[in-house]
Amino acid sequence: MQFDGSQALNLIGPRFRGGPLKILLLALLTSLAACSLIDQQEPAPEPVIETVSAKRAYAFTKVRPYGLYRQSGQQWESLEMTSEELQAPGRRCIRQNNYWCVKTPKDQHWKGQIGQDKSGHAIFADPVYSARAFARLMRNYRFKHELITTRELALRYAPPSDCIGTLSYCPRSGASQIPKSWTWGLMDGKTVAYTETKPGADFYRTQTSSCATPVLYCPKGFNDSLLYATTLAKAVGAWSIDQDLGLFDEEGLLHYTRAQYLYQAMARYELGRDFAVDPDLIKRGMVMEAEDYLTDKGRLH
Repeated sequence: MQFDGSQALNLIGPRFRGGPLKILLLALLTSLAACSLIDQQEPAPEPVIETVSAKRAYAFTKVRPYGLYRQSGQQWESLEMTSEELQAPGRRCIRQNNYWCVKTPKDQHWKGQIGQDKSGHAIFADPVYSARAFARLMRNYRFKHELITTRELALRYAPPSDCIGTLSYCPRSGASQIPKSWTWGLMDGKTVAYTETKPGADFYRTQTSSCATPVLYCPKGFNDSLLYATTLAKAVGAWSIDQDLGLFDEEGLLHYTRAQYLYQAMARYELGRDFAVDPDLIKRGMVMEAEDYLTDKGRLH
């Protein structure tokens, strides 16, 4: 029900219909009537429920690494991590969109690479470029280095002289003595020393390219290459670590199903067995690499 100022004046009686009081009452009642119309035309917004805001704020504290899953019991769930979890040891390759921990080539960057860490691991703009880089690495292993078995693959990709979770150091000066008891090996044509003991004050964290003889600190120990080869053979259904994987045919065409199992197993070795890469991401990387191979066979990376 609506009423105007004249109706209100009839209600208050003739005694108050004249003079200044009449003017004041008319102004007041006109204002109230206008407010009533506004309330009818524009209903008040619903109140914000505090729990909804809390849930939204909680969601902002999580990040969802693209294309990764984590095992939860018998199920796989989309991976979510807090910023603290993402910065934890062992998450470097996840942070760098490099799910196979691929190293930077000596002569040029991988396609989609935007940087590298102090140990030479590539940093990619998108994880699909790491899948593409790994597919190209497997092609190089097959046709450039003639590696066809999981034993050969493991000894090249994760040699026993190398270690898990590598952190690179360089001597601060030429006078710094690298202990003879440390393990010695070759990496990219350069002599390197490996140690399970964290280097002291005579060494500093930097890239392996910063000195003639870099030191690689292995906080999680050295690779078990034969165990790695056995794990890969089982993943692809090979009866032996010395069986030809048949990953490519003689024309360079990739066996996609076999490669999917191999790539998944090698990513889990690098990231941890509780993690898995989205098969669609792996396939996109393989297709991208194959298209690049067909259009530019001279490009190695």
